[in-house]
Amino acid sequence: MSFVADKKREHEAAAEKALVDKDYANAFFHTAKAAEFGLALAEQSDGKIAQRYVEDALELIAIASELKHKAQLQSPVDARKAVNETGGEEDTATTQWQLKEKPTEKLDDVAGLDDVKQELREKVIEPFLHPEIYERFKVKVGGGILMYGPPGNGKTYVAKAIAGELDAAFFNVNASQIKDKYVGETEKNLQRLFDEARGHDKSVIFLDEADQLLSRKGNQKIGAVTQFLTLMDGFLKNTKCMLVLAATNKPEMLDAAVTRPGRLGTHIYVSPPEADAREAITALNLKEVPVADGVSLKNIAAETEGYSGADMAELCDRAKRGALNRQLTSGTEENVTMDDFTAALQKVRPSITPDLLKQFETWRDARLSPAGTGEGED
Repeated sequence: MSFVADKKREHEAAAEKALVDKDYANAFFHTAKAAEFGLALAEQSDGKIAQRYVEDALELIAIASELKHKAQLQSPVDARKAVNETGGEEDTATTQWQLKEKPTEKLDDVAGLDDVKQELREKVIEPFLHPEIYERFKVKVGGGILMYGPPGNGKTYVAKAIAGELDAAFFNVNASQIKDKYVGETEKNLQRLFDEARGHDKSVIFLDEADQLLSRKGNQKIGAVTQFLTLMDGFLKNTKCMLVLAATNKPEMLDAAVTRPGRLGTHIYVSPPEADAREAITALNLKEVPVADGVSLKNIAAETEGYSGADMAELCDRAKRGALNRQLTSGTEENVTMDDFTAALQKVRPSITPDLLKQFETWRDARLSPAGTGEGED
């Protein structure tokens, strides 16, 4: 990551120098390259850090667009050369979504969530890999998948694992990347995303925080909802293999037309990890870490009822830092102990409240009831 970060800073510095010299073609080139390396940093990061890299890269792309216009006015020939060397404006705009390498994660790499993984294999993986068998038995497949549940429980990682299982190009998109304050631009961004995904033999679109983009009709996002429905309907008729996954922490905000069968019609509840999953997450976070013999993963799992996957990772990180700090102080090799976990448990509390869980369960139960058919407007 340090190499990529250094290259980003290098291009930013070169862009600043070119601006001082009023060399807009070179300023455009280096700003666009800085954005490219910023997106690469986002791909190598997770969570809020990745989101900050994406936001920074999007700002650089916007600046590059302005510099390109100035360069064209200053010297059309130099501007065309700079555009060609960056791969073109459209490439800069679209590669923010697609991971350059296909994910290598598999569902077996996901700790816990056994019911979720089994449902995904039955409803996503097998139909995607063997459509001819489902056609033979006239079992209807298709549409998108909505994963919902409290934050911090691995929805993004599960989406990557699905793409890894399918050996598909992975488009990791946050709703904030699609939304645009200018009229019509959000709809255009959605169209570009689907067009880009269709350019691959197999592709998975993962739309995170979908509620920010696809809220109920009657608000300012109606254009985005309508465009999404149109694109989903068109995608179902497309012969190429493309899967749309969406994730939300607020399923009740989604337009009913979005969650009906044939659109995001398969709903999978990603709940907080059970005790065995918490134990597996702890083991994963302590892999190749010096741990004292007295550390009991079962006891840690028993003490962390209601913790999310992210909470468990934070707990392990704090415990490891406790041992690390002791070693820095003592100068002798230290191991992670149960005392480190006991101290960490005083600092890391579960981020998921019972009331929040109740909201998700209520939404799930409503969808399962006879009246909760999920039908909405077209």
